[in-house]
Amino acid sequence: MRGILLVVILMVMMTSFRQTDELSGKLVKYRSEWGKACTQCKELNGTYRVYFKSTATQALDVKVAAQENDKRWRVFSRLAMQPNDSIVAYACKGTGKYMSWVKAAGDNSITFPTDEEINLQYGK
Repeated sequence: MRGILLVVILMVMMTSFRQTDELSGKLVKYRSEWGKACTQCKELNGTYRVYFKSTATQALDVKVAAQENDKRWRVFSRLAMQPNDSIVAYACKGTGKYMSWVKAAGDNSITFPTDEEINLQYGK
């Protein structure tokens, strides 16, 4: 009985990883820009924005981040992002680096890293 349960758990985990891999290419960067006005930033010099668009045929939960010069990440999330919708990440004094995470909308078997985890792991 334990063997069957273990096999079922492994199959569910593998399906979850496969779905994440398939969805990771469904959020695409389609534009970025430097030095544009941003209502959240005090000055224009160094502002960086990166634009992402969903090319999926289903709703997605997404998390995107843009890195500041001090290596901190500004993180933005959207739940149930619909096909063809977009999301923007920005940094007021950016490095030009960005990251994204994607999963099927409402998929609770996958958790995104917290903002704190992102900054601890990637803020170097």
